[in-house]
Amino acid sequence: MQKKVNPYDRSLKVMARHYPQIFFSLMIDPAKDMEITVENPEINLPEKRSDYVWRVNDGEQEGYFTFEFQLKPNQEALRSAYIKCALLHEATGLPVIGVILYLTRGACREEYEIELCGIRNQYHFRTIRLWEYKEEIESGKRKELAPFLVLFADHPDEEVLRKEKELIMQIDNERERADLLSIAMTLAFHHFQESWLKDYFKEEMQMIKTANFIQEWIDEGVQKGLQQGMQQGMQQGMQQGMQQAIIEILEERFDLVPAEIIQSLKKVEEPVILHRLLRKSAKIASLDEFKDILKILTP
Repeated sequence: MQKKVNPYDRSLKVMARHYPQIFFSLMIDPAKDMEITVENPEINLPEKRSDYVWRVNDGEQEGYFTFEFQLKPNQEALRSAYIKCALLHEATGLPVIGVILYLTRGACREEYEIELCGIRNQYHFRTIRLWEYKEEIESGKRKELAPFLVLFADHPDEEVLRKEKELIMQIDNERERADLLSIAMTLAFHHFQESWLKDYFKEEMQMIKTANFIQEWIDEGVQKGLQQGMQQGMQQGMQQGMQQAIIEILEERFDLVPAEIIQSLKKVEEPVILHRLLRKSAKIASLDEFKDILKILTP
């Protein structure tokens, strides 16, 4: 069985890539003039991948922030984060600040500790407990973090989702609203029935379809198909990989995919048509619409 992408990882990936200032505002005055560049997490560290690496420049000093997102304390994760900070500092000669952002309530660790013969060394991380900003989020001061309110609730209910939507709809930028709505819906899947949740967000679905979240999902599907094709070294491998990516997107959006669609899709061999179908699969409003497009593209 193919391992599914963790929805928390996907959601954070979108936010971190497109809106790094949201997380920096938890540590640094957001009004401060600072240039933030999203770096490749593997920069100079091919064997030690960070969750997110940002290169920053405030006009006076330049350096890196490495962010690790944790649902709960993990000693091995802290060890890995400590090593990555040290390696990046050694490789660049620039200051590197390690940040651990905890997403859910619970005990948190702020340091990685090494002890030998009663002698102890400690590396202290800058630690952010996201739930401590709950009141600021609900007040609208940090409405960009509204999708995470469901993680802080002891018993998530419809009222939490209503509050999230209310705050997100106050965002001026339409693309950012779409991204945050898609993230809110994704995180809520862990706490609500999928059918009920899709109905709850039905009025926002048209907007959600334009989100970076969906586009990156498509790109991941395309990349998955291409990678499978290269691994098998045959045109058939790429064809099957893209077919499977389309089916997975349809299943994620509409649950059960009729056998007739799957059978018709498996007859499609042209990569160009499969690529078009892959993009359409993330934008169509229903399976019937996809079926019509399939008939047009594959008469």
